[in-house]
Amino acid sequence: MMPNLEIANKADHLITAETYIQQILNQLLIKYQNTQLEREKISLWEENQEFSILGIVEIFTDDIRGYAFQVIRKNYSTHAQNILNELEKLKILEITEVTNWYFNPKFDYPKMKQYIEILNYLRLLIIEYIRNLKT
Repeated sequence: MMPNLEIANKADHLITAETYIQQILNQLLIKYQNTQLEREKISLWEENQEFSILGIVEIFTDDIRGYAFQVIRKNYSTHAQNILNELEKLKILEITEVTNWYFNPKFDYPKMKQYIEILNYLRLLIIEYIRNLKT
């Protein structure tokens, strides 16, 4: 393949990836709104707990959405490696309390669990996007 064509194909791929990240981010915002009733129920359950599933989800949401906005606005190039390092640490389903809650069949919150899945998927998309920038 000719070098200029390779560069053009990579540029097209990155633009497509940015658009897809934007679509998933928009989907995530809608999904969050649709979790309102489940979040209210979880909040009541959390009153008797020593941890907050919703608190953890909020922190991860803020961080991952922030990185997604940086990708969309192309405001990441000077600190792409730092973003990559942080995103690789944000493994929500590796937090014991979240894992126990997520996989416990008595907690029937399909919308909230789907939200967590999409949030994690967005995290993985951004990681892949940044890694592709480096190659």
